[in-house]
Amino acid sequence: MFRSLLKITVLSLILISTIFLIKGGLSLSAKDIFELSATPYGGYNEKVVQNLTQQNSDTIVGFVLMLLSFVLSLVDLLMPMHCDEFAMNRKGLIVAIIVSVIVFGVAYAASHSLQNNLYKEVQKIRAAY
Repeated sequence: MFRSLLKITVLSLILISTIFLIKGGLSLSAKDIFELSATPYGGYNEKVVQNLTQQNSDTIVGFVLMLLSFVLSLVDLLMPMHCDEFAMNRKGLIVAIIVSVIVFGVAYAASHSLQNNLYKEVQKIRAAY
């Protein structure tokens, strides 16, 4: 019982700490990013917009990946363990690496897409001003 309590508590604390770490990044809206990028002379800092939109989209994708890893870890803990599963399986290792590379590619593309969408929203707000 103690090992289960410890494992679930550790997973939960990792998830909770992740929520607190990303909370600030997720709260930035397109309007907030536009206002942060404005200069005192009525100008506009393009680098700030690019950086903040990229940070925001990376934060969202990172949070989704953290939730996925939390769920997968819980599933792993809840599955019954067999004696032959303690050794490293080469096929499992290769499949895990392939799946991880695919997930990275999808996550990278999703982050880039989210960043482009948020950037376009900021540009629409800029055009309205």
